[in-house]
Amino acid sequence: MRQIATPPTLSSGCSRRGGFSLLEMAVCTVVMAVLTGVLLQRLLYYREQAELAAVEQLAGVLRSALVLKIGQLQARGKEAEIPSLIGKNPIDWLAEKPRNYAGEYFAPTPAQVGPGNWYFDLKTKTLVYLISGEKKFPRGTAKRIDFKVEFTRLPTIPAKQSGTSETRTVALTQVNS
Repeated sequence: MRQIATPPTLSSGCSRRGGFSLLEMAVCTVVMAVLTGVLLQRLLYYREQAELAAVEQLAGVLRSALVLKIGQLQARGKEAEIPSLIGKNPIDWLAEKPRNYAGEYFAPTPAQVGPGNWYFDLKTKTLVYLISGEKKFPRGTAKRIDFKVEFTRLPTIPAKQSGTSETRTVALTQVNS
């Protein structure tokens, strides 16, 4: 007669099989939920920081484009045309418009310009960025950041003689909305 092999039995009365108990599963679930919550909170923070960095980067590029435009006018001997840059759309000075630039509007509706996009307000002559986050960003600003090309006074020189004229130039400045 042939014998059939049988699996070995547990000795010493231990009858537990491999796997999780209900308590171990509950503890793992709670730990994973806490870790997921912390991860999502950090991801939202880094998303807001990335949005802020993108806004600051485009503002820096626009300021550089304005300086180049002023330099072009000065090189051509057309300093008198520098004040004509006031109120212009600075996006026009870029070689390529940003992907999130919606265009020029008088009074855009939320359907025309959504959060996370730039537009030029023809009424106030300002370049506006609509913040996509629900939280306040950057500290104290509610829903938008406005930039405007306007006259600005250059810093005064302490040793400047009285009676000399004040130096003014055109600059892209952030204005309160």
